[in-house]
Parts: sequence; structure tokens; C-alpha cells
Amino acid sequence: MSRLLFIVVAAFLFFVSPACAQSKTFVSSEGRFSIDLGVKPTEDRNSAEASVGGKKLWWKTGTLTFSVGYVDNPNATAELANKAVHASADAYIAAIPRSDEVVSRKEIQLDGYPGVEVWSREPDGYTVVTRYYMVGTRLYCVMVLWMAGANDTAVLKTLDSFKVL
Repeated sequence: MSRLLFIVVAAFLFFVSPACAQSKTFVSSEGRFSIDLGVKPTEDRNSAEASVGGKKLWWKTGTLTFSVGYVDNPNATAELANKAVHASADAYIAAIPRSDEVVSRKEIQLDGYPGVEVWSREPDGYTVVTRYYMVGTRLYCVMVLWMAGANDTAVLKTLDSFKVL
């Protein structure tokens, strides 16, 4: 009987352990966001966001790079939120190399907050998706860069997992 119990417990642990190990949600209480990841992010203390009191977190897995940056503007208002995300997207598009192709730009929302999404493609085959959201007085920039191909669905699923707390 004890052998049967051992086998049942071992089988249970075998099937439950991988499910628990796959829970890779990163929660930033300071950043007030969460995102489903495969690795722990690294803080970039020399980012443009840091120079104005913001933060940028990034993580890389193989040919895949994600980042979440944010900065607070205590003077931001709901009326100016849409302008803020569009101005950020404009600045991003102006800063990318001329050899890159802007594939699309569209308005999006995150839990009712305004956002803009920009897709661009680099000549070497990398795709970049950048999303800007204005949530209260905080501007978020969520970005992914990857070699487009077979893992597109998984990449976009991770990008879509970004939530504000």
C-alpha cells in the first residue's frame, strides 16, 4: 500500500511541478505593472527614462528582447493623455533609422487608457513592436524586438500579457 501511495504522490509531483515552474509572471510594485516572462528582468539605470526619474527594465532570451520603460509626469491630465502617447510614438518614429520600415501605427487601449502601437521592421529581418500607454500620470513604453518567424504568436502573447496594477 505504501508503494502505491508513493507512486501516486510521485506522479502528482511530476505533473504539478512543470505547471508551477511555468508561472513566470513578473510583478513590479514600483512600476505598478505585471508581465508574463520567462526570465527575471534587468534594470537599466542609464536609460533615457532614468534621466527624468523613470525606469527601464529589459530582458533577453536568445534573439528576443523585451523592455518596459516608464516615467511619471505629475502634471499629466486625462485630457492630454492621448496627445502624450501620440507624441511619444512620433518621437520614436523620428528616431528610427531611415533603413527601417514603419509597418503600421494604430491607436490601442489598455484597460480604457489610451495607447499607440507602432510596428517596424529592420532590414536584417528583426521586427519591433512598441506600445505607449498613458495611465494616470505615468507613461509606459512596452517594446519587443525579435527575428520574426515561427515564434510570433508566443512573442505577441507575452507582449499582450502586460497589465497595469
